[in-house]
Amino acid sequence: MKASKISMDKFRIIAAILIIAIHIFPFASINETLDFVFTHVICRIGVPFFFMVTGYFVLPKAIEDKRRLIKYTLKIIKIYLICMLIYLPINIYAGQLQNLTIIEIIKNICINGTFYHLWYFPAIILGIWVTYFLLKHLNKTLSLISITTLYIIGIFGDSYFGISKQITVISKIYDAIFMIADYTRNGLFFAPIFISLGYSFNNMKNKISQNKSAIFAIISMFFMIFEGIILKHFNLQKHDSMYFMLVSTMFFIFNILVQINNENNKKLRNIATIIYIIHPMFIIFIRGVAKIIGLENIMINNSVINYILVVTSTIIFSIIFETIKEIILNRKNTKIEKIM
Repeated sequence: MKASKISMDKFRIIAAILIIAIHIFPFASINETLDFVFTHVICRIGVPFFFMVTGYFVLPKAIEDKRRLIKYTLKIIKIYLICMLIYLPINIYAGQLQNLTIIEIIKNICINGTFYHLWYFPAIILGIWVTYFLLKHLNKTLSLISITTLYIIGIFGDSYFGISKQITVISKIYDAIFMIADYTRNGLFFAPIFISLGYSFNNMKNKISQNKSAIFAIISMFFMIFEGIILKHFNLQKHDSMYFMLVSTMFFIFNILVQINNENNKKLRNIATIIYIIHPMFIIFIRGVAKIIGLENIMINNSVINYILVVTSTIIFSIIFETIKEIILNRKNTKIEKIM
């Protein structure tokens, strides 16, 4: 796969497919270590990429005009509300809404997400506002220190939590944090560093060449895999979204992508968003079909086939949905033009 042939919008699809893997564990039935390396390390580049895209495309305009940030926030809130409604029947069926307190409901909506993948939406909203505030009101040094500190706090509540809980004072601080949010991979600790990193590419004059970036990306990924394996070996991880080497890995990957003559492809962007939103539905759907036709061993227990089926069905649905939406919108626009 040559870097020159990968556009930013195409990589959105790749990132979305990697995120699906996090929720399926595609190599679990083959080898535990292989599955951990792929699912819990390599695939962790998916969400940071989307944060960086937001920082690259949205934040510069937002810093110039706060109204653009408000408009973007309202757009994400609208999408999030639709997602919550889509997954509400599953929440009810699974009994996830039983005995919830008002505080837990607010926490789920505002931080954790009402379904396991929907945490991204409150995270991107909080993350971009935190990053906006720090970049707008602090100088470059202080904003960099603040954003880095937030990530370090987050990482020691995530992949390095095993170290934090050994120190009583620090452990109590994280106990307080986890009363507000279930994880530190959220809009306060996780998102800002990648949003700001994406934003920084707008003002970066001397970018590293694509070939050098590819080499550095591979090296960074290698050390991130090593980091993940060590953390898992010593059982230090509360979660596994945040690694120190993830930052440099994302820097070099993004550095490659921003140097490509990217054509604006709204359809691919929309398809990637649909894939992200709807893929848990197809995880459930494939499981249901497998049980009905009695092919659980092939379609579910074989993790590779399960992953392929979920990815394929999700992509096909997303393409069909986006195509139908385009046709409807084009017809509406045609009617309006005729009337005018």
